[in-house]
Amino acid sequence: MKRNWFKRIVIPFILIMLFIYVYGGNIGKITEVITTDGTHNIGEIVDGVEVGQSFKAPMNNLSGFSIKLATYARINGGDLTVGIRNNGDDKTIYSTIVKAESLADNTYYDLRFPPIKFSKNKEFYIFVSSSGSASGNSITAYYSKQDTYKNGSLFINGKEEAGDLAFKVYCNHTLF
Repeated sequence: MKRNWFKRIVIPFILIMLFIYVYGGNIGKITEVITTDGTHNIGEIVDGVEVGQSFKAPMNNLSGFSIKLATYARINGGDLTVGIRNNGDDKTIYSTIVKAESLADNTYYDLRFPPIKFSKNKEFYIFVSSSGSASGNSITAYYSKQDTYKNGSLFINGKEEAGDLAFKVYCNHTLF
């Protein structure tokens, strides 16, 4: 009798609670937690150029970022790789490839991904690189010449530069 009760009540209860924890833990409200702006363009992002920005996540469940891009009011060729990795690490956490011709001029390109659970106070690096584009046929990113974001740095091809990219960071406020 005790064994039958355990199978009918306790095991389903445990499975339901596990389901709620796993799936409910990702449900929540997306919140913009970092915002910077810039009015200058970084220059054309051609083959072999990577533009990046480091930052420190202010809370757990990092779930996306946006980078302000521009097309020079033209249709450009090539592909962009937009991604994120741990700062100082070459292994990409998440990335996507975007056709340059599909980008809108002077807008933020949003990249969302499954929440990184324990991201609070960890340093990340967001980046944009190009393949198949040349001068006169590539996009750019906006940046500020001043260091407006104190918890990170702007990088071009791995070299730290003055200023910060125009970017936003999003975290997911979850039920748990």
